Amino acid sequence: MFRFKQFAIKQERAAMKVCTDSCLFGSLIATENKKNALDIGCGTGLLSLMVAQKNQKIQITALEIDQNAVLDATENIQESPFANQITLHHQTVQDFAKKSDNKFDLIFCNPPFYQNNLKSDKIDKNIAHHAETLTFNDLAKCIDILLEENGSAWILLPPFEMREFISLVEERKLYVSKRYEIRHDENKPVFRVIIELKRAKAVLEEISLINIYENKQYSPIFAELLRDYYLIF
Repeated sequence: MFRFKQFAIKQERAAMKVCTDSCLFGSLIATENKKNALDIGCGTGLLSLMVAQKNQKIQITALEIDQNAVLDATENIQESPFANQITLHHQTVQDFAKKSDNKFDLIFCNPPFYQNNLKSDKIDKNIAHHAETLTFNDLAKCIDILLEENGSAWILLPPFEMREFISLVEERKLYVSKRYEIRHDENKPVFRVIIELKRAKAVLEEISLINIYENKQYSPIFAELLRDYYLIF
């Protein structure tokens, strides 16, 4: 179990465990003035709970296809102070997009990364890590269908995969409005990229570089971003 200041994450059954970059992702998602959010592939419910804590007026629809992750997420949400803000569906976003009349002013997703890499012999890990059940093209299409005109979508991917994904969303006239590049420390290459997408095309003035560690401890910016969540800060 991973304990945060206002909730805890049980993760015994889910394939995707709590990791530092997903926590950083949750801390960066902008929720101000947002009313209804969609969490695509919620896993254990971590991002939904972080967003709910940040904006306690927001209503979140969380989608997850893996039964084990659904079991963990259900417990984590029900045992949190934010249970009345989050509705969990055991459903693919592709099916949800076909049937839903709702639009969302905030969408966030930490999607399966890998397109053609070697696979695990565990089916749940393949679903969590490999983009066959949710291709980048499907994700781009579903965001386009479900995002409100003035809404924003947040995505976390490795750099190579992010370049591919951005080319697909730009075909649908969705554009990067914020970009964060994440390194383990100042001596390591960028290993994750976090973007905010909007329908309005804007000049991206600055790319923010965030080091998780500096001088073998959490960096000041990481500590500030996670201060409301991590028990150690």
